[in-house]
Amino acid sequence: MKEMIKKYRGSLISSILVILAGVLVGFTSTHGKWINVLFVVTHCIFVAIIFYDNRSRQQSPKVIGMAIWMVPVITLLYNGISRLVNTGAGMENLFMAFMYYGTGLLFMVIGNYLPKVKQNNTIGIRVIWTLQDEENWNATHRFSGKLWMAAGILCMLCGLFEENMAALVLYIISIMAAAIISILYSYLFYRKKIATGEKLKIQYSKKTIVVYGSIAILTIIFVIWTLFLGSIEIRFEDRDFTIEAQGWSDYTVDYTQIDSISYEENPSQNRNDYRTNGLGNLKYAMGNFRNDVYGDYIRYTHSSCHSYVVMSIDGKILVVNGANDSETKEIYQTICEKMSNELE
Repeated sequence: MKEMIKKYRGSLISSILVILAGVLVGFTSTHGKWINVLFVVTHCIFVAIIFYDNRSRQQSPKVIGMAIWMVPVITLLYNGISRLVNTGAGMENLFMAFMYYGTGLLFMVIGNYLPKVKQNNTIGIRVIWTLQDEENWNATHRFSGKLWMAAGILCMLCGLFEENMAALVLYIISIMAAAIISILYSYLFYRKKIATGEKLKIQYSKKTIVVYGSIAILTIIFVIWTLFLGSIEIRFEDRDFTIEAQGWSDYTVDYTQIDSISYEENPSQNRNDYRTNGLGNLKYAMGNFRNDVYGDYIRYTHSSCHSYVVMSIDGKILVVNGANDSETKEIYQTICEKMSNELE
């Protein structure tokens, strides 16, 4: 490990300065201060694991360099974009652009280097069939390099349709497919060699395979679940109404607090709309948001509906809707009736 540190001392020092610069930028904005702790911890653990692995000494310096610089560059880009958004720069959907194009570029860089990665325990497609068979390792990484490059290009193409929900779904599928298909290819390569009569000394425990397989399946289920997590129900009372939100905090409004209310179809909220503190997935958006029309505002909305009830409440803007236009109109009419009853 000391030998690796000495060999890559310059890259380590430079990467540490870059990640610290990103952290300093991040702490001057209101976005993601805690994520910087994750960036720093991830970088330290990742570099320590790479340098501790004796096989890393045989790796190409370009591969080690990519591994060292990956997290610092992501940290700097993330915090730079976060700072621009916080200062009100006239840039649209910076976070979405960072997600699509940043991930796409990252996958393309990784895909370019994968065929050059030599067999080791820390970098690459590390499954039982590649780690114990060099031919499998080389074949899997040649195939995966092309696959990850294709996934990166697909992520960037999704960025051209960033307002389309289908693009987000395709983006997630392309990332998951790149990882899953790479592992599947390694297993099929192993099975093919077995079918040809080659005796491979693959030593693995069925219990271990079951455990890792279960973890992988649970991870996939968790990711899919979070994409559709939540629910929004509005309970109307005589003096107030409460938005009961699963996945975020409830919100209660007294009818006498409402200064104005309007029903809007496809309001011009501008594309520069982003979440500052809340929940956002494929079905719901809940919490604190900001855009060029309302400034800082609160929303509890269904992604399936593009009509909204917009209220001004003691100087704050609240945006709500139902699962469809008819439900949203019903919410608007009910609140208006309750407000009228309060005035009588």
